[in-house]
Amino acid sequence: MAISKEFKVGVLAAISISILAFGYNFMKGQDLFTSTNEYFGKYDRIEGLFKSNPVLISGYTVGSVTSIDMNRETLELTVGITVGNDIKIPKNSIMKIVNNDMIGSKAIELIFGDDSTAYAQTGDYLIAEQDQGIAQAVSGVLEPLTKSINSVLGNIDTAIAGADLAGTLKDASLALKSFKETADKLNNLLNGKDAEIEAILNNIKVTTEGLTGLSPQIDEILSEIKGTSSRLSAIEFEALSTQVKSLAGELEKTAAAINGKEGTLGMLVNDKKMYNDLDATIAKLKTLLEDIEKYPRRYTGITERQRKKGDKAKEEGE
Repeated sequence: MAISKEFKVGVLAAISISILAFGYNFMKGQDLFTSTNEYFGKYDRIEGLFKSNPVLISGYTVGSVTSIDMNRETLELTVGITVGNDIKIPKNSIMKIVNNDMIGSKAIELIFGDDSTAYAQTGDYLIAEQDQGIAQAVSGVLEPLTKSINSVLGNIDTAIAGADLAGTLKDASLALKSFKETADKLNNLLNGKDAEIEAILNNIKVTTEGLTGLSPQIDEILSEIKGTSSRLSAIEFEALSTQVKSLAGELEKTAAAINGKEGTLGMLVNDKKMYNDLDATIAKLKTLLEDIEKYPRRYTGITERQRKKGDKAKEEGE
């Protein structure tokens, strides 16, 4: 049976189309010989995510982005991904848009949930999240630095604006001029005095050498002074110790006399009645002295008449 040219062309075209479809899907990251599951996530924005971008698990490519659709009314974006059906994905897993490299290309990172008993089926919607973009991350780092630089520049500008630069430079110029005048005067003063300065230095050198020769004698004198001081200290301490001992003995005798009933002081301390009588006598004597001071005629009058006048003055005073 002869095969027509049309049949050959049709078979060749079918094979070419199959190869083209396989190559196209292979370039998109899809494997036509592996069964896959499709999952979806809804986003407000996708930050440069495209079809055929990789789907990662722990950084390893396990699938690709297959569809991106926009709801024309709500502007909500639905992203579809395909993953081999041999990978079991928990229902509470997360589809997170992440940066895939430093130039800003995107990928979907699958973050497994902790529910390992219920798995997502093909066509299910997973939790959608989005990482910071490169621009946002860089902006987050640069913004505080920019604020700090602006603050420093503002403080410098304020300090410069508030400072009297002209006055400061003028004061600095005057200070340098005064320093120069002082240096000139010092040079004029020392000019031609080299011989005198050298003589003074020689005298200092000779004096220093003389003191060096006297060092043993000075050391001997200091040693004698130290020994004399030590002996004086010992003598003074010994005399003081003797006086303290003597005083302690006298105090001991006095305390013994007071504690005993011998002598007036001992009897006064130990005999309460004597103390009370002595206290009453002192009170009467004090009253008498006060009366003599106030009405002296009662006691100093020579005649009886004068003494009576004193008694009358006391009665009137009372």
